[in-house]
Amino acid sequence: MNKKLLAIVLSLSLVLFGVMGCSSNKSSGDGSEGGQSSSSGKKTYINMATATTAGIYYALGNAITNMWNEKVDGIQASVQSTAGSAQNVELLTRNEAQVAFMQNGVAGDAWNGENVFEGKPKKDFVGMTYLYPNLCYFVVPANSGINELADLKGKNIIPGPVGSGTELNARQILSVVGIDYQNNKDATANYVSNAEAAQKFTDRQTDMAFIAGGIPHAAVTEMMTRVDAKILEVKGDVRDKLIKQFPAYFPIEVPANSYKGQTEPVETVAVGNILVVRKDVDEDLVYKMLESIYANKDTLANSYKGAANFKIENGLNGMTLPLHPGAVKFFEDNGVTVPDNLKLK
Repeated sequence: MNKKLLAIVLSLSLVLFGVMGCSSNKSSGDGSEGGQSSSSGKKTYINMATATTAGIYYALGNAITNMWNEKVDGIQASVQSTAGSAQNVELLTRNEAQVAFMQNGVAGDAWNGENVFEGKPKKDFVGMTYLYPNLCYFVVPANSGINELADLKGKNIIPGPVGSGTELNARQILSVVGIDYQNNKDATANYVSNAEAAQKFTDRQTDMAFIAGGIPHAAVTEMMTRVDAKILEVKGDVRDKLIKQFPAYFPIEVPANSYKGQTEPVETVAVGNILVVRKDVDEDLVYKMLESIYANKDTLANSYKGAANFKIENGLNGMTLPLHPGAVKFFEDNGVTVPDNLKLK
C-alpha cells in the first residue's frame, strides 16, 4: 500500500514539475540573443561598442543607447567602453557587440582585408550611417621647439591606446614624414587612453599627445587650457601624400578659437566616424534605430554638441563598406539615393 501511494505521489510530482517547467520556459528571460530578430513579447539585446570613457564615442554612445531604450520598441541596448575602432571590429566579429562606432578607414580596411587586416577580411558587419568627422590633433607645448610633424623624431609621444583607431591614425600620418615609433624605433611611444594622455601632457611627461575626435574634444580642451600648447598642422605635401596613400582621410580645419590660445585656424586632416551594425540584426529594427537617431538629434546634442548637425542627406558621407538593408531602406525612404556599390550583393 505504501509503495502504491509513493508511486502515485511521485507521478503527480513529475506531472506538476513538467507543467511548471513549461511555464517557466515561456516566461523566463525577456530577451532574444544579441542582434537576432525579436519575437513577440521579447526584446533584442544590442550592445554598442564605443571607445574610452573620456572620448565622444562613449558619451554619444551612452546617449544613443539610452534614447533607443526609451524610444524604440523591442530593444534593450547597452554601451561598452573599448580601446576603439580596431577592438570594435573584433567584438562585432565575435558577436559580443551588435552595433559599434568606427572610423571609416578602419571599417573599410576590415571589410576589404587591407592594411592591418591584410588577408583577413571581416564581413560580419556593415554600414549604418555616417555621424561626424574625426579630426587629428597633434598637441605639443607651445615652447617645445616642435613646429612640424618631422620634429617629433626622437621625442616621447603618446599615439593613443593599442588597438584603437586613434593609434592607427597616428601611425599612418607619422609614417608619411618617416617616423616609425613601433618598437620605439624613431620615437618613444606610450600607449595610453585620452584621459591619461591629457594628464601626462599637463604633467609634462610627454612631448606630444595625439588625439582623434570631434570639435570640441574634452582631452584637447583640457590640455590647451592647463598648458600653453599648440596644435601642429597637417598640410601641404604631407597631407597630399597621406590622402593619396590612405584615401579615407580628407582635409579639414580646426576653426579659430575652438580651444584656448588657438586664435588662428589650424589645417589638419580627418576621417569619418560611422556607426556599423552586424548583418544579422533585424532590418526593421535597424530602420527604427536610425529613425530615432535623426528624430532625436537635439536631445543627443546634450551629450555631444555636434549631434545637432546630424543630417540624413549626409548619412552616406565617407561610407567605406556596404550598408545594412535596413539602412538602405531608411535612406531611400528619406530621399537619399544609395549607390549600387553601397548595397549588399
